[in-house]
Order: sequence, then structure tokens, then C-alpha cells
Amino acid sequence: MVRRFFRGPYQFTRLYKKPAILLEEREFTDDLDENLKSLKKNLGDPADLVWRRLESGKETTAVILYFETLVDRDLLGRQVIEPLNRRLHEVKGPLDAEDLRESLTFPKVLAVTHLHQAVERLLAGDVLLLPAGSRVVLALPLLGVPRRPVDEAPTEKGIKGPREGFTETITDNIGLIRRYIKDPNLRLEKKVIGERTKTEVAVVYLNDLANPDIVAEVRKRLEQIEIDGVLESNYLGELIADRRWTIFPLVQETERPDKVAAALLEGRVVIFVDRSPFTIIVPVTSNELYQSQVDFYYNPFIATMLRLIRAVGTIIAVTLPGFYLSFISVNPELLPQTFIQLEASSRIQVPLPAALEMLLTFFAFEVLRESSIRFPAGLNLIIGVGGGIVMGLAAINAGLVSGITVAVVVFCILGTFNTSNPSKEQAWRWVRYLLFAAGAVFGFMGVIATGVLVLAHMAGLKSFGVSYLAPWAPPLPVDIADAPVRLPWWASYRRPPTYRPREEDRLGKTEGEK
Repeated sequence: MVRRFFRGPYQFTRLYKKPAILLEEREFTDDLDENLKSLKKNLGDPADLVWRRLESGKETTAVILYFETLVDRDLLGRQVIEPLNRRLHEVKGPLDAEDLRESLTFPKVLAVTHLHQAVERLLAGDVLLLPAGSRVVLALPLLGVPRRPVDEAPTEKGIKGPREGFTETITDNIGLIRRYIKDPNLRLEKKVIGERTKTEVAVVYLNDLANPDIVAEVRKRLEQIEIDGVLESNYLGELIADRRWTIFPLVQETERPDKVAAALLEGRVVIFVDRSPFTIIVPVTSNELYQSQVDFYYNPFIATMLRLIRAVGTIIAVTLPGFYLSFISVNPELLPQTFIQLEASSRIQVPLPAALEMLLTFFAFEVLRESSIRFPAGLNLIIGVGGGIVMGLAAINAGLVSGITVAVVVFCILGTFNTSNPSKEQAWRWVRYLLFAAGAVFGFMGVIATGVLVLAHMAGLKSFGVSYLAPWAPPLPVDIADAPVRLPWWASYRRPPTYRPREEDRLGKTEGEK
């Protein structure tokens, strides 16, 4: 039964009180066959569970137990089976747990004494070595599931900068960050979240930069999560957000290692989730979601122009449908006479009201957009662009929609992609339709009032104690100077005070030098 409870300013949903399957929390015995039987019983004796007996003469010295679907069998043969067989051939007698450990050339061997611990290690991809007559089981990490190679981040491509992107393997992702930041102050804390998935989660931060209150809050929120499974980083993003009922992202997700490294150098905290290429960065502000890491790889003047294009393009794309409908449907007296005549001539044969016409046009392009994403890679560009052009021209020639309406809709659809963060782009799509409805019903003043309400909602949001509209509200002059423009590095001698870093100086003696 679903039960809700509150802890602090945010709320979680407890999906269950205890796991449906309880493992036996007891120690191993010195009977090898009984230990093997207990392990198979707790696992349900699945078809991919393999065990192999190592015999010396007529006696069984040990049993190797593993999942063939999780283990790298080549490494198993080279680093475990071959050394053990060679040792058995030399000794020609039974081996105890210590002899088996010394026979292995494996760099990491974990001793397990409880049954439930051994089951967890098996499910994590370890190989279990059960010595005869011993109460200790050896666990050898030999995970061999397929891995995707490091490639460019598909959602955050750039012309300049590194071409590396995160993969679904948490160890590879952390390794990419350690290549960027070779600092002994880089801290890594691992947790396991999910009663059934046992998903590995890593919290990374720079100990001398990150605010200890933010780090403690991240730990607290992660420890309070009780859920049966975590399959992607957004599971945690929703559960640790300061507020549930909002369309705006209160955590930042990225696939780029260079963006994560830059966030760590600002004193922020990063959360890695195994099996997800998206990494969570906290805290975050709305201003941060408009900045791209590629901005710092261009000349400051070029990067400033790109930022202004993104900001102005997004504002126009979100507000234009509402203002357009308010001007042609409710408040035509606010338009120049020439524009009124142009609009009237384009709508002579259109049978639908302006609001319904624009709504249907938006819906058609949204369907085309969602369809083109799922087309095969070689056809999405051709069918998406070609289908949009053919559909738009056919609708205009048939007199179903006006040319101005199609132009407004196409510009708005393209303009929302100016935002460098996909989650923020999705939020602005909701705001656009909200302003659209306000303009169709209440006119110009309805759009203004709705926009003020949206800003008021954003002003009340926080991300781990940081105002969502910072550095604009409350005003922080140091950060505001680097918000609409991209300051050159010689002028960026302070870290953003928005995130309250422990050390403010970014540059040393090079500050102000030519």
C-alpha cells in the first residue's frame, strides 16, 4: 500500500514497508554442500547460475559459483580457474581458504561470512569461491556485461571542445572526471539505492570548495529515499528536488564530463548514477540552464553573442503565440493599420478561429517532431524537414491556416531549442501554451499577468537552498556581470557566490595581469 510521509520541506512516497523477498541473514557453515544448497535456494536456482567443483584427487576442494550472464568468462579462466588448477596440481591435496586466496593473482578479493552478503555479491557480478570446510566465502569482482564506448554526448553537441560523453557505466564516468581534476581534495562517496535494483550512486565534490551544508543536505536526501528500483538518474532527480509540483527542473542533468568538471570547480555537488549517462548537478539556477559549456571555448565576444541569441530567442519563442493571439483576436487596436490589413488578407479564406487554427498547427508540428525523433537515423532529417514543408504548404494552399500562423508556429518550435538544457526546453513548452491560452481568452493584459505569475512561481523555487532566479533575485552583482555576457577569464577571478563556495578566489597572482 502506498503511504505518504513528510520529512522537512520536501515529501517522498514510500512504496513499501519492507522488501517482498527477504534473504536469510545467517552465517555460512563449514559444510560446503549445505552452503551451496542455501545459495541456490535463495536465488531460486536460475538457469544462468553456474557452479564448478575444483577437485584434488577424489575430494572437492572448492566450488566456483557465478552468473554466466554477468561474469567475464575470459578473465574468470585466466585469473581464477587456471591459477587454482595449477596450484592444485602442485600441492596435490586439499586447500583451505587462505591457500586459495594466495593462489589467486586477483588484485581484489573480498571475504564474505554471511549468506545475504554472498547473494548480493553474486547479483552484482562477482564470482564466489566456496572453500570446503570453511565458513568464509571469497568474492571476486569479475563483472563482464557489455559496455558502450565513450562517444560524443548526443544531447549536448558542440563545434568546439571535448568530444567525450558519459556512458552507462559509473566507473567509466568517474574515471573521465578524474582525468579532468587531478586534485586530492576530490571526494567520492558511494551509496546503494533501490531494494531490488541495488543501483550504485556516487556523490562527488571538492572538499575545499563545496559548501558543507549543501553536501550534508545531499547525503540526507539520498539516505531518505526508499524505493524498489532506480533505473535512470531522473528517478533521483525527482526524489531529491526541493519542490514536487513544478514544471521547472530543480537539478541539472548533463552528459558532458567537461561541464561536470566545471561545476565541481565552482563548488557544486555532482551525483553519478550507474546505468545512466546523465549526471545530476546541484544546486542549479535558471540562469545556469541557459549557459553552455561551449561558451567558454569561444572568444568572449562571440560567446556573449551566442548567449544573447539563446536568451532573446527563447523569450520570443515562449511569448510570441500569446501576444500574436491577443493582438489579432482580443486587442487588434494595439496593432498598426498596415499589419491589420496584412493579417486580414491572409485570413480571408481560413474557416477556423485564430485560436483554434494556431492550436491545431502547433499540435500538427508537435506530432511531426515526436515522430521524427523515432524515425531511423537516415530518415529522420529527410522526413522531418520534408514532411514539415509539405504539410505547411499544403495547409496554406488549402486555406486551412494562414501563412503568418505557420511562420509564427515554426519560429516558436525552433526557438525553444535555443535552451541548452532539454529539461528547461520542455518546461518552456508548457509555459508557451499557458501564455497562448491567456492571450486567446484575456488578451494582452492576460499574457502580462500570466507571465508575472510564472515569474513569481520561479522566484519561490529553490534548489538545495539556492534561489532559482539567482543571481537576478536576490541580486548578486558578481554573478549578474557574467550572466548575459561571458566575461573573459582574466576578469573571472571570483567563483560564483550563488553556490556559496568555501573558497572564492579562482585566480591567484594572475588577477588583472596583462
